[in-house]
Amino acid sequence: MPSSSRRYAVSARAAGVLAVGLLLAQLVPATGSAAPTAAGAGHPASWQVAPGVTYRAWRFTNAAGPQEVHVLDVDPATPGVSLNYTTNRSLRRLQPTSRIVRADPTAVGGANGNYFDISDTGAPAGVGHSRSDGVLHAPTSGWNHAFYQARNGTYHVGTVALRARIPQHPGWPVSGLNLPHAQPGTITLYTSRWGRACGRCVVDGRHAVAREVRIRDGLVVRNTAHLLKGRRYRGLRLIGVGSGARLLERVTVGAALTPRWALDPQPQMAITGSQVLLRGGRVVAHSDGLRAPRTAIGIDDDTGHVLLVTLDGRRRHAVGMRMRGWAKLLARLGIDHAVNLDGGGSSTMVARGTDGSALGVVNRPSLGHQRRVPDAVTVDYAPPP
Repeated sequence: MPSSSRRYAVSARAAGVLAVGLLLAQLVPATGSAAPTAAGAGHPASWQVAPGVTYRAWRFTNAAGPQEVHVLDVDPATPGVSLNYTTNRSLRRLQPTSRIVRADPTAVGGANGNYFDISDTGAPAGVGHSRSDGVLHAPTSGWNHAFYQARNGTYHVGTVALRARIPQHPGWPVSGLNLPHAQPGTITLYTSRWGRACGRCVVDGRHAVAREVRIRDGLVVRNTAHLLKGRRYRGLRLIGVGSGARLLERVTVGAALTPRWALDPQPQMAITGSQVLLRGGRVVAHSDGLRAPRTAIGIDDDTGHVLLVTLDGRRRHAVGMRMRGWAKLLARLGIDHAVNLDGGGSSTMVARGTDGSALGVVNRPSLGHQRRVPDAVTVDYAPPP
């Protein structure tokens, strides 16, 4: 079907399933607690946020109780439409999702991003790759179930991981970039994007042997057992823990040290989540046993659309779902491939209002207010010239 005729359409499969759902579940329009309009009026169940971007919401009741779902349906084939991974300037700085999304000048909507180290460093877990800033954080293994855009412009759900090395010491193990905690027995890289250094808070095991090497312009300027704390560092820091610390002891001040890193595959944008929920339309989610608010991002193969979805929960109007039930709901929306993003009190969706007004929260976060988080997925629209 030509893109002009399917721009705002859901897949035939999704439309059929939703029609059945309307009859069986008696879906009714959702009204959200905070409409993105200056007047604060209630919003309808569906509106065009921007060309190629549609917001939809509805309520229904299942065996668990009342539910409320919010969807940003994105057609990437629409000229000027794209998705991005967006963070604060410091990975450790936490702000409401709406503020992070608003900081993107072309954003018309978005939702909260990855899980993060909520009790310690505040840094996001897994992989984050921004269109403008490149790879911001990533492990070399683990936590790499990703939604990403490939170099050819297509969107995928798959595995994305960091490939990192130190050319002067090719055998040294490098575990990641800007991770919430440096892993034992390895070396972890920290850039200025990490923000204010926090000393041993990055050490996984506070009493473990740790060492830090600081690099400026490719040269070692300091090698110390005292990890930098309380200020920013504009160069590159290498933190070794356990045997990784003992490897760093060999480095001399003034020596050349030029770590290299890149993501495999090399995406235009990427974000990882806790697990893959759907693969080829089949539910592959592992249950977590918790009925909770949820956020996910997925792809409808029939239309090529990307769907950003939040589920309210832990409230009277919406109780939330367990993980496998969440995955089944996404499948009923016509999604074929999906990754689970952070949920609970973090689940927040933001969109422009019906009249193109300022960005505002369109769901009802379970805490009664927005949780402060480090990152977001943004939906961008820049009118083509």
